[in-house]
Amino acid sequence: MGALFAPMALTAAGSYPSNAVVVAIGISLVFLILVILTLVILLQGKIFDSLAAGKKQKAAAAPAAPPKAAPVVPAPAAPAVEEGIPPEVVAAIAAAVASLEGGKYTLRSLTRVKDGRGAWGLAGVVSGTEPF
Repeated sequence: MGALFAPMALTAAGSYPSNAVVVAIGISLVFLILVILTLVILLQGKIFDSLAAGKKQKAAAAPAAPPKAAPVVPAPAAPAVEEGIPPEVVAAIAAAVASLEGGKYTLRSLTRVKDGRGAWGLAGVVSGTEPF
């Protein structure tokens, strides 16, 4: 019960802890908490590394299935390209489309965007006029 009134007793007596003591305790507590957090994070890392190693061992111990033959996919037809688009641009766009989702998509045609506001301009208008 007397511990609850200790701050009032210090105030009444007029003896406060010195500034150096307050600073030392504050810095000590901060570094102590940082060390504890570092140890907790290191411990979590060790735990998750051991779990991942266990999963790798289980996967390595499982019998490997024989590789399946890749299905034969016919070569896609050349895309219909609008006149005036350089072949380098067509190749770059076709490569980008083919790289999506592991080659599921192919480029079938390529045309220029009609005059007017482009996709970026439209996105700017939508961004600037949307309500809060």
